[in-house]
Amino acid sequence: DVVKRAFENLRKLMPEGQLDHQDVINVSNKDPERFYKFFWFNPKIKPEDEDSNYKVLENHFDLGFCGVKIHSGIHLIKIPRDIIKLVTFMQDYNKKFPLFIHFTPKFSAFGGISSKDIAKLAKSYPNLRIIIGHAALAMEFAIDLGLSLKQYKNVFFETSCSIPYGILSLIKMVGHKRVLFGTDAPVTNPIKLEIDKILCLPITDDQKRDVFFNNIDSIIRN
Repeated sequence: DVVKRAFENLRKLMPEGQLDHQDVINVSNKDPERFYKFFWFNPKIKPEDEDSNYKVLENHFDLGFCGVKIHSGIHLIKIPRDIIKLVTFMQDYNKKFPLFIHFTPKFSAFGGISSKDIAKLAKSYPNLRIIIGHAALAMEFAIDLGLSLKQYKNVFFETSCSIPYGILSLIKMVGHKRVLFGTDAPVTNPIKLEIDKILCLPITDDQKRDVFFNNIDSIIRN
């Protein structure tokens, strides 16, 4: 299968253990009040390597990292099964730290994760702030997530790579306070395109300001 081989080749390019985050530190140091540091963590670790990997994560928390990202597609992560230790570790360190999940639906090389999986996680860890990346990637995608997760107030929805009407639908379903602007730059779309998606929405200027920066600022600081 071509898609499966492509993902396998991508994983082979990833280093052993966790990624070096010095570039994140360097960018954040340019304007610490503007940039919040998240650690991209691979929770699929051999038992004998767990202690050293979680020590790396703890060291970065000590350096001011205030959240964790996981990529369910690249690392073939099943939720909540594969992240129970990670979530427990995060909650023990600081209950305010959010978990950003690159949401990967089912495709030929991976069984994917579903809104039901996120619901299980949100229900099991009501204090965990969960951010779903690319939450309005498609119309059906946004509707499923919005309707299934509306009741879980600890779940938030990030807009990068999303379609404008999908973002608007999420706002109507869960409220604009739970929608967070994102770009996924420089990997995918130009930043201007992601900004224009929010600017074009038929919502108030105050609501746009919340989506652009007030909402994430509230999650990180409160």
